Amino acid sequence: MTQGQAIVGFRQDRIGARLICMLNVMRLSRKFGVPGRYFWLSQPDGPYPELVDPRDFLASEFVAAHIDIVARAPERSGLRNLPAAAPGMNGAGFARTLAEGQRYECDAMSEIVRFMDESEAEAAEGLRAAATELALSPRLTRALARARRILAGVGGGQPLAIHVRRGDILDGDPWSYSSWASKYVPDEFFRTFVADREGPVIAFSDTPAAVGHLRRGDPRILPVNELLDHGRLSAAERDLLELLLMAGCAEVGAPSHSAFSRAAAMIGHCRIVALPGALPADAQLESYDALLDRVIARPDSFFAPGDLAQSVSYAARHAASCGRGTELVDALAGRLDLLERFPFLYRELALLAWSAGRRRQARELAQRGLAVPSMRNRDKPQCRQVLLVTGGRGGDADGSGGGLDAGFLDMLFAGRAAEGPIMPGLAHRLMREGAAAGRALGFAPELLAVHAQPDPVRGKGRILPLWVLRIDWSEFVRDPGPQREMLLWPDLWRKLEPFGERLAGIEAGLAKGGNPVLDDKDAAWLGFCASVLRLHGRLNRAFAILHWLDAARPGRMLTRKRLADACFAAGNRKAGWRWLDAALETAPDQPLLRLSAALRAVEGQDRARAEAHLRAAEAVWPDLRLTETLHRALRRQMRAGAPADAAADVACAG
Repeated sequence: MTQGQAIVGFRQDRIGARLICMLNVMRLSRKFGVPGRYFWLSQPDGPYPELVDPRDFLASEFVAAHIDIVARAPERSGLRNLPAAAPGMNGAGFARTLAEGQRYECDAMSEIVRFMDESEAEAAEGLRAAATELALSPRLTRALARARRILAGVGGGQPLAIHVRRGDILDGDPWSYSSWASKYVPDEFFRTFVADREGPVIAFSDTPAAVGHLRRGDPRILPVNELLDHGRLSAAERDLLELLLMAGCAEVGAPSHSAFSRAAAMIGHCRIVALPGALPADAQLESYDALLDRVIARPDSFFAPGDLAQSVSYAARHAASCGRGTELVDALAGRLDLLERFPFLYRELALLAWSAGRRRQARELAQRGLAVPSMRNRDKPQCRQVLLVTGGRGGDADGSGGGLDAGFLDMLFAGRAAEGPIMPGLAHRLMREGAAAGRALGFAPELLAVHAQPDPVRGKGRILPLWVLRIDWSEFVRDPGPQREMLLWPDLWRKLEPFGERLAGIEAGLAKGGNPVLDDKDAAWLGFCASVLRLHGRLNRAFAILHWLDAARPGRMLTRKRLADACFAAGNRKAGWRWLDAALETAPDQPLLRLSAALRAVEGQDRARAEAHLRAAEAVWPDLRLTETLHRALRRQMRAGAPADAAADVACAG
């Protein structure tokens, strides 16, 4: 199905996300002169029956030029994920991999895929140029012109917009079983956005009744259904027309991950105001206070029970930061009907109870949440984290599993399992104590003071950003989402900022062929910087530092492992194995080093070698579940009898 395409686009999603993905494919395939197609999933019995045929709303000629309509997801094994890879390579490197035969899949839903040598403006202009080719069907062209005439008659200048995402988040299963803070914004923040601006405001929503509840008679807020004849339009036609209307607004107050509003901004020139984060600090605080008060004192004032449940995620975050956590826990812990219907609330209350020092209650809430059959996998990790730090092992609902250090490492590398406020605090504690997790990671204590930060949730103690620990073991981070986060938050400059001037001096000396004096206290941060440079594709700079370190301080496990990582990143597997074997000679009982070797062997389809390293890792640390995760991946590959990216299954451990 995907044969002959260098770049394949695919998303099983709504129209906004599909358009963003397709426009990325169009831009990049055109820029690099390679074939690219977007695969449009057509499933009448699937979750998006309104999107069965893109020719219902796009011109047939446009569809023929850019889209293949498919009845099932295209086969993408062997394709490299483009949004994850692009931030770590430049355009020339991408072109080289294309020439070597590497093919890519694009699943971008809310961002412009760009390379590290492309500016945001350049990439945005290229995608906007692709968007000018979007061609509507004749029927939709007439409907759009009519809506714009009505809007012009309202007056008041260029309109604003709000995107009130509700729909299945409130009451559709299984979506409503989980929280969606990146897609849902409570009424308080929308009202603050509107009150701070002048002119008409078009309200876009998948739940028109929720707009009526939000507007409270405000004549400035104009529901979009008053501009379009919804009775004569299909759902997909409405979505596309609303997208183009939104693109013509000056500003859009929207959730931070609204693919719909981002698509509008990419197609047009509207500015996204991500709510609530982009509101002024004082207005944001007032809105949070109002929301928390309403959740505690007037829970029946919400549009629907799901509206209350989603709002609790925001209220809980604020309650923890302002010292009102116990107040919110006491208000909701007894609402069993609400907690069982929206099980993610157990997670929110367990975290709140933990942050307030109520360890027993936190543990009970976490256990109850994990026992609810409808609890989604994405909400379980933080309940397990609560068990981990309140005396359990972070495993199943009864707290069974490995010890604290093993549980920490399992979560650190397992997909989204490390999200939330607990893990950064635990990371700081374990690294400060020199615990088994720190020794397994090879973490240098000198780096703790550089990267530790105040705990913003508990208001006391310190935290350690998790990227600091993942940097030397990034091969275990295989899920595209966390991979992108490692590259982008923080970016390269901010990762290196604490060492900037000293690093520049060392690199300048090495570039001149010199041999700078190396103090022991400098070796830790220089090796760390080399790993950062390797992660971001600056391989020549990384090699220069690492070879100098290895010559000045020979026989160090982590330096050799870092050299192996750089060689693997450069595509030189032979040299990578030479350095990795040298690291294993130095530290044969290092469990993560053994697992790294097993993962590299799985990538190279060397089953015997992978099995040997997995057995060695298990013998060193039997309770480390990461070993079993790799074992399962290897067994799946062996059963398939064909090449597979088995290492990617590490991302599924959580």
